[in-house]
Amino acid sequence: MRPRGLTLIATATIVAVVATTGAANAAAGAWSQVPVPNADVQFTSLQSVDGRTDTDAWAVGYVQPPTATPTYPISLHWTGTAWANVPVPLQGIGTTLWGVSGSATNDAWAVGSVSTHPPGYHIVVSPIAMHWDGNAWTPVSVPGAGTLYGVADLGPGNAWAVGDTVKHWDGTAWNSVATPSPGASLFTAIAARSANDVWAVGSYSPRRHVTAAFAVHFDGSAWTLAPMPAGLRVWSVTSVSATDAWAVGQIDPPTVQATIQPAMVHWNGTAWSVVAGPAIPGNGGYLRGVSARSSNDVWAVGPQLLSDSPYVAPLTEHWNGTQWTQVAAPSAGAPDIWAVSAGPGTTHTWAVGTQASVAPGAPLVLERH
Repeated sequence: MRPRGLTLIATATIVAVVATTGAANAAAGAWSQVPVPNADVQFTSLQSVDGRTDTDAWAVGYVQPPTATPTYPISLHWTGTAWANVPVPLQGIGTTLWGVSGSATNDAWAVGSVSTHPPGYHIVVSPIAMHWDGNAWTPVSVPGAGTLYGVADLGPGNAWAVGDTVKHWDGTAWNSVATPSPGASLFTAIAARSANDVWAVGSYSPRRHVTAAFAVHFDGSAWTLAPMPAGLRVWSVTSVSATDAWAVGQIDPPTVQATIQPAMVHWNGTAWSVVAGPAIPGNGGYLRGVSARSSNDVWAVGPQLLSDSPYVAPLTEHWNGTQWTQVAAPSAGAPDIWAVSAGPGTTHTWAVGTQASVAPGAPLVLERH
C-alpha cells in the first residue's frame, strides 16, 4: 500500500550515451593545486565548497586528530586573491562541518554535527548549523539527531539542510520537515536552484543488507518522491533547470569480482536515468560531488581506487552537454576529493578534499580557472 501523501513522479529508466576519456571536450583550463592556510595541519579534510561568485567562496571541513583531542571545525574563505582561515567556534567536545552554502557576503550556512558527553551517558551526536553574518560564524541549534550532510542557502529567510530528515530555515529557526520516503532513509545532499525547485537525495534499505538511492523534489508547495534506478547509491545532487538535474554516486558491483564504478544520474523533467561515463580501470572509483554551471558545463569529483599505496587518486569528470569525459587532475600527495563547486556566472571551478599521503591528511583545494 502506498503511504498517504506519497506522490510518485515517474519510473526511472537507464539510458546510455557515448563517453570518452581524456581531456577532449572539457572546459578550458587545467586543474591546479592552490595554496591554503595551515597547509601542514595533519588529519584535516575539507568536505564541502561553495563558490557563489569569483570573489566569494567558502570551504569547510574538520581536523580530526587520532587522539582524544576534540575534532575541530574549519572554514576557509576566498575573496578573489587567496584563501584565508576564518575561525569557527568549537561546540561540545567536537564539531564537524560537512556542508556549506551562501546567498550573499553576509549570509552563509555551514552544517554538520556536534558531539557532547552528558554525565552518565555515551557520546551524543546532534546536528549543528553555523551562520555567517559577514563578520563571524554563530552556532544555531537544529532539531533532530545525527549529522547534517548538506545545505542550500536561498536567502536570509529560506535555507534547506539534510541529514536524518529535511530541515528548513524560515528566517527565525530551523525546523524538521516531513517528506515522502521509500522507507528508513538518510539524506546525503540537497540542491536548491530556486524556492520552487529543490532536490534532496539519499539512500534507504528496501530489504536487509541492500541499499538503494532515492530523490525527493520540492516545487514550492509540496515534496514528492522521484524514484531512481536500482543498483546504485547517490551522494550529491545539482540542478540546472526544472528539466535538467544531476545526481552522482556509485554503481554497486553486480558481483564480488566486479569493481565499483561512478554513477551519473540525470533528471529530464520526467524521470531519473543513468547516463554512461568512462569506465574507471583497476579497482574502479566513485563520485562524491557534482556541480553545474550550465547544461553543458557540469563537474563531478571523487576518488579513483588504487590497489597499491597510496590507494587513492583524484577522479574528476566533465559533462559538455553530450558526454562525460574524465579529466586529469594533479596526483601529488594522493588527493582524495570530496566536493566541487562550479557556480553559474563564475569562472572558477573549485574542488576540495584532503591529501591522503601528506602529513598525513593535509587540506586540499584544487582550482580550474
